[in-house]
Amino acid sequence: MQGTMMRRAVAGGAALALLAGGGVLAGCGSGYDAASGGGATAEPNGIEKLPAKEIVTTSAAAMATASSVTVSGVFKGDDGPDMSLDLVLGTGVGEGTTSLNGTPIMEFREVDGKIYWKITKEGVEAILGPGDASTAIGGRWVVAPAGADESMFAGPGELGDKDALLASLVQEGGKATVAGTGEVKGTPVVFVKMSGSDGTATLAVQTVCEPYVVQVKGDQAGNIAFSDWNGPVSVTAPAGAVSPEELMKQDGASG
Repeated sequence: MQGTMMRRAVAGGAALALLAGGGVLAGCGSGYDAASGGGATAEPNGIEKLPAKEIVTTSAAAMATASSVTVSGVFKGDDGPDMSLDLVLGTGVGEGTTSLNGTPIMEFREVDGKIYWKITKEGVEAILGPGDASTAIGGRWVVAPAGADESMFAGPGELGDKDALLASLVQEGGKATVAGTGEVKGTPVVFVKMSGSDGTATLAVQTVCEPYVVQVKGDQAGNIAFSDWNGPVSVTAPAGAVSPEELMKQDGASG
């Protein structure tokens, strides 16, 4: 599942439809802070008592109302190199970086209705192959209206879209099975195994506060953590960004 999600993200794929259904259970309105004991309002939300499908749809509905989330971890991919990511995503605002085998390939920022992204020379070569384009395009900030098609430059796509990224955790038509309860870094959770056409992954949904996903582990993918729910997001637009059309003109002139 995660491999498909990341391929779509790197290719600037379309956002997936967010599952609806289920009301948000009573909680403390944010993620659970295990380091501080979760605070005095870390009440159990009872989600572990629901059937697997209801756990998933209820968690999806809760995440849809969250203002922000931090996402980090490593995707193993199907046959390709390891991809790591570090994202802070809000509603209409966010920033993040992605790397292949430890080498940064893309940085993006979203702010004031615009998406900015910068692909490194190594990133361009990974997408277009070696050539002059890696010199002309690599390392340049590109800007476009939020929601525009950035696929020709491997823009952030659903990778930078909080709702689409969270929605992609859920496979419509897939099978959901409760796999017990436990803890993830001190946070009490219920584990739900999701199986579908895109593979198998296990979601860890916190059983205190709001029923947010705090971890995703896939059979072929790595370990992705979701934290700092509803935390502040502050992003500054980079200077010197050009439009995709302007970048192509400069690339053509340099060639």
